[in-house]
Amino acid sequence: MTGGVTNNNNNNNNNTSSGDTAASRWVQKATLSDARRAVTTVEFAPRHLGLRLASGSADGVVRIYEALDTMNLNHWKLDGVIEAEVEETADNNNEAAGQQIIMNIGDNLLSSNENMGVSSLSWCTGRFEPATLVVGFSSGRASVYRYDEGARSWLEVIRLPNHATANGVPRGVLDVAWAPNVGRSYHLIATCGKDNRLKVHRVKRGRGGKGEEGGSQTAASSSLVYEGTEDLDHSEVWRCQWNLTGTVLASSGDCGVVKLFKVRL
Repeated sequence: MTGGVTNNNNNNNNNTSSGDTAASRWVQKATLSDARRAVTTVEFAPRHLGLRLASGSADGVVRIYEALDTMNLNHWKLDGVIEAEVEETADNNNEAAGQQIIMNIGDNLLSSNENMGVSSLSWCTGRFEPATLVVGFSSGRASVYRYDEGARSWLEVIRLPNHATANGVPRGVLDVAWAPNVGRSYHLIATCGKDNRLKVHRVKRGRGGKGEEGGSQTAASSSLVYEGTEDLDHSEVWRCQWNLTGTVLASSGDCGVVKLFKVRL
């Protein structure tokens, strides 16, 4: 699969100032131009998956790129596509791809185009797991996707509980973070959204059906099982980040402080 990759070697001299020696050390190697709307998030894959990069955009698509040669960053291929929000919109029987469906939610009018898009993503860093991502959307949804070797495609394996108001109105996901797994038999995923909630979701390895607290799974999720979700904070949280061992979660927001959370032993 080939993507919109541009070799930028010919433009190197135009992008740097002759008098700025620090800037001249950085060279633009490639441009990945497949997204049809704004690119909202990017993240490199963990080392054991090779030199891969995932990007999410406002067109509702996650694109995974892989460097053809780790010693030559001029050439990247589009290795996978997750058309998450695009597929969901199609399932709702929109008459045309560019059509705007107006939904009356309370006193607000929201366009379906404005309510689409990938807001954040995070890779699973477990060395014994296949390529796996958690993706947050401006629609309030957060889903876990895993690459299936048999189907040769990315499949949604778990849909985590939505971020929404007490009345059920969807609120966008602002950030997601997959905790590093150091000796645990389960995974922890943090999400925060415009509903003023910071959540930690627990996912374990194994086989199973439905989750207990709103998480749902597809037939492809034979190796991951949703266990539950815990609300940690009800203030306005914009970003969340785990420490290197996945035991401490930090959050930041409009309140002007950084909060740290750790499991009580």
